Amino acid sequence: MRVAILYDAGSEEWSPQDVAAVVGNVHEIRDVLRRRGHEVELLPIRMADFRWLSRVRRADLVFNLCEGINGHARYEDLVVGTLELTGVPFTGCRTWPTTICHRKHVANTLLAAAGLPVPAFTLAQANKTPGEFPLPAIVKPAAEDASVGIDNGAVCTSKKALKKRVALMLEQFEEVMVQEYVAGREFNVGFVGKRMLPIAEIRFDGMPDGTWPIVSYAAKWLPGSPEDEGTVPVCPAELEPELAQRIEQVAREAWEHMSGGEGYGRVDIRVNEEGRPYVLEVNPGPDLSSNAGLARMGRAFGWSYDDLVMHVVDEALMRSQSHSAAAALVSGVSAA
Repeated sequence: MRVAILYDAGSEEWSPQDVAAVVGNVHEIRDVLRRRGHEVELLPIRMADFRWLSRVRRADLVFNLCEGINGHARYEDLVVGTLELTGVPFTGCRTWPTTICHRKHVANTLLAAAGLPVPAFTLAQANKTPGEFPLPAIVKPAAEDASVGIDNGAVCTSKKALKKRVALMLEQFEEVMVQEYVAGREFNVGFVGKRMLPIAEIRFDGMPDGTWPIVSYAAKWLPGSPEDEGTVPVCPAELEPELAQRIEQVAREAWEHMSGGEGYGRVDIRVNEEGRPYVLEVNPGPDLSSNAGLARMGRAFGWSYDDLVMHVVDEALMRSQSHSAAAALVSGVSAA
């Protein structure tokens, strides 16, 4: 099988660590596919350069690792939309969930409308503090992922601090969301298609004094930093059966409502002191590196890293076959 691996070629603003993180995962996936006997082509994507498109159309499968163009996450939606138009099977979620989940306030609105528990939220406005908004509150970019824009100053305990943080974020990002901060334990639940992986907990026991127990940008992307050392994933999480069942139910409903149970992804959840789970985010196409959360959940499920990659491939191929069969059926009915 001919497989094309798409990835963001990056920008001049990327640090050596940024480049290494992207290229390292690309090479991991390439090596897994080659070990399984597949022919692999690496296709970096750059702004205003569509040479990759004609090469994609000659592939049997696209392994989509492109999380943006030139480092801008919002362009990931355009890449996925283009892949859908080619008709070539591709890994990960389709355009709708990718686009919606990148706009956190829109995703939260849909989740809440479906009856799923989400923390109170609002889209921030310049020079205007949300009236009577519950504090503490966390301020985050509404259209970014990978904890971009989140540091220890993201959580605000007063209206003055909230107004200052919103102003700072609006200088850097077009859309900013203010969300109620949920004190409690944090969990991640991974999915490949409709298959749910074991629950992981992020333990904050080792966080430095005076810092909020949140997964910041430093915690994710600065190895050896105090935030990185202080956020320890535990998988499978140590949970009482009743709480595990509540988390699984909310995570599955959120995942299937947003993705249709297709692709692969992760649902991030906070459980408050009363034991009620809240959906923080539905994350289509999270980091697929061998040392990242989804791979950790896969190992807890009994999969090797190679197994995880090939299950992602199988899900993409089965989904494509199902859609093709459905289209043929509809076409046949129409012709009749």
